[in-house]
Amino acid sequence: MADDWARFIAHFNAEEFVPGVLALEHLWWAERSDFFKGLIRLSVALNQLRLGLITSPRFLLTTAAELLAPFEPTYHGLDVVALRRYIQSCLELIPAAAETGTASVDFAQVPRLRLPGTFPADPASEL
Repeated sequence: MADDWARFIAHFNAEEFVPGVLALEHLWWAERSDFFKGLIRLSVALNQLRLGLITSPRFLLTTAAELLAPFEPTYHGLDVVALRRYIQSCLELIPAAAETGTASVDFAQVPRLRLPGTFPADPASEL
């Protein structure tokens, strides 16, 4: 599990979102945790924003924030409060009424986020 987490962190920090999602999917299949599901949605949304999409990323970012909320303040070594603030800052870049094809987000304007690379032995102790 720690190897998949380390791979996810490394890929996320390198903005290699697709391989990062693959590592997260291993974790999600093992635990079926909404925490991992939220991180998957965040990663997919960032990849889609980079590709010029906005409709799906808006949905994915919104639901990622909702899925991660119960894990505040920290979980698996991540500051979930700060992570949800980051998601909100990404959402604010997406024009409210626009759909894919009518507008896009300049990915250079999307704030960058670096995640710490530790995986605690007992994440349940952080709840």
